[in-house]
Amino acid sequence: MATNEELEIKHAQYQTTRWKRWQVDLLLVLVTLIWGSTFLVVQNSIKVVEPYTFLAFRFGLGTLVLALLFWKHLRKITRPELIGGSLIGLFLFGGYAFQTIGLQYTTTSKVGFITGLNVVIVPVLSILILRQWPSLGATLGVILATVGLALLSMGNQLNFEFGTGEALVLGCAFCFAFQIVLISLFAPRQDPFNLAIVQLGVTALLSFLFIIPSGNPLVLPPHSAWLAIIFMGVIATAFTFAVMNRVQQFTTSTRAALIYSLEPVFAGIFGYLAGESLSLPAWIGCAFIFIGMICSEVRFGKNREKLEAEAENQPGG
Repeated sequence: MATNEELEIKHAQYQTTRWKRWQVDLLLVLVTLIWGSTFLVVQNSIKVVEPYTFLAFRFGLGTLVLALLFWKHLRKITRPELIGGSLIGLFLFGGYAFQTIGLQYTTTSKVGFITGLNVVIVPVLSILILRQWPSLGATLGVILATVGLALLSMGNQLNFEFGTGEALVLGCAFCFAFQIVLISLFAPRQDPFNLAIVQLGVTALLSFLFIIPSGNPLVLPPHSAWLAIIFMGVIATAFTFAVMNRVQQFTTSTRAALIYSLEPVFAGIFGYLAGESLSLPAWIGCAFIFIGMICSEVRFGKNREKLEAEAENQPGG
């Protein structure tokens, strides 16, 4: 039977683990906040720059920035990091490609909702690929977040017709779900910064290759677009993907997906601050997503005991 001193040590280890998890969560929320703030930037930029050109320069700049910052890591890059990063980059590009094409056949609200469905797909892929079952709290969080995404994206016009555009965007959701799960698979075993550099580089290369087949000229963006490209490349790509690859190894892919589902919430809030209207169902949807993320933090009975046992087995614990 454990003594009072042992129980106090276990409790302290549990609290330390919880604090580390909150630090990870806060960093991922910051990443999602940055992504949410870029919707208006991207929306205005693609009026003067073709989508694939914008993606190519955004991810190309992001790759360059990370390569310069982590060149010492890059010198020691391994074959598994090249393979893992390339695979993640393939799905990352696929997500943007499907989304770009799908936008031509359906509404932006539907694109937002269906893309956000990766929050449902990620737990399934986590079970199949990572053998990682979501907790009861995370499952409840996924359900609430999905309802919230529907309310936020559809607003007062709940139209669930499913056609070519919706099918393409569903492909986008699957691609982003695979990207999240594969980061959780590779990041704990490989250098996360090398993984980030490779996946951004692959996305930039594929974007460049798709410029001409998409019917667009291979030209430099106009001067008016470079401020947006620099912001997107440095902050919304280099910084966010470095953080994503670094800290996602310390949480489950399901919880990460729940946090990423806050992206349309932040986008809606920034849009509202910029003068766009947000319907009552949309505000309720935002609340559902926030509650869903909080629910995923709740540990019930055995789950809590399991977490305490994990804290006891932490290195240095």
